[in-house]
Amino acid sequence: MRLGRSARAAIIGFALTLGAAACTSGVETTASAPPSASVSGLEKTKLKIATLPAIDSAALYVAIDQKLFEQEGLEVTPQVVQNAPEAIPMLLNGEIDAMFGNYVSMFAAHDKGSLKLRILAEGSRAAPDSLSVMALPNSPIKTAKDLEGKTINVNVLHNFQELALTQVLKANNVDPATIKYVQVTFQNIMPSWKGGQIDAAYLGEPMVTAATASMGARKILDPASGPAAEFPISGYVSTQDWYDKNPKVSAAFQRAIHNAAKLMETNREAVAKVLPNFTQIDAATAATVTFPYFSSNDNPVRLQRVADWMLEAKWLTKAIDVKALMSPTTSG
Repeated sequence: MRLGRSARAAIIGFALTLGAAACTSGVETTASAPPSASVSGLEKTKLKIATLPAIDSAALYVAIDQKLFEQEGLEVTPQVVQNAPEAIPMLLNGEIDAMFGNYVSMFAAHDKGSLKLRILAEGSRAAPDSLSVMALPNSPIKTAKDLEGKTINVNVLHNFQELALTQVLKANNVDPATIKYVQVTFQNIMPSWKGGQIDAAYLGEPMVTAATASMGARKILDPASGPAAEFPISGYVSTQDWYDKNPKVSAAFQRAIHNAAKLMETNREAVAKVLPNFTQIDAATAATVTFPYFSSNDNPVRLQRVADWMLEAKWLTKAIDVKALMSPTTSG
């Protein structure tokens, strides 16, 4: 797999993929205004959506670029935030209509009672080779079993990285209780790895590509394999109150996101085209990295895994019935 313009650009891009770095640029919305709410039958036509400068949120930008929201009578303005928890107060205060974020953070907020959650549409799922636990060329770590007792980085403790990897480790006869997770900022992953502060690096695209090409790093384990295959990462959510007031808008938004994902299944160029607009991933890197899966339908069974694993890990105080939080699926 070819590396993009530079390893540094790819590494910065990965930092943005998980929403850890600020982004000051966005994409322009379509010039033509949508029909008024009274004409379209929608409760409102202009939406502000908090999103991350992340590959995973590409469906929103493809829907804008391909005028799929416009076809539904909507004008959508992305509002980039550094991480999902940052957007929760904005959602509760009515500053935004909905947000894109990882399910672990959303379910944790729902469990605490700080957010009465409504899932508008699924977003992204982990794809093979989009995530990787990697070792340096001279590392004694050769197999998954060698990870026992080792230190691995995560961007945030008790989040989707750790949740998915725990299940994959167990499936590979590795005791997850022996793993030490440390929170490492993206700019410090490489120095920490090379300096021996972490034994193996937990990376996502495009950083997997960068580490392979520039450092000769070796893949030890795919966190999106086995029981964590197609692990749901992020989606588009709002509050139950907002959904109750805007059911037609919710359905229109969901249709546009689903139609964008359908388009993206067969049109990689549509994704690569928009990535440089809201991430620091350059066009060359965007053309080569492994994308996550983008969900063109909503599946409560696969999403229930996230809540069940969180309960198993004692990250929730009680079980969550995910299906009860999901909006009805509408046809495109």
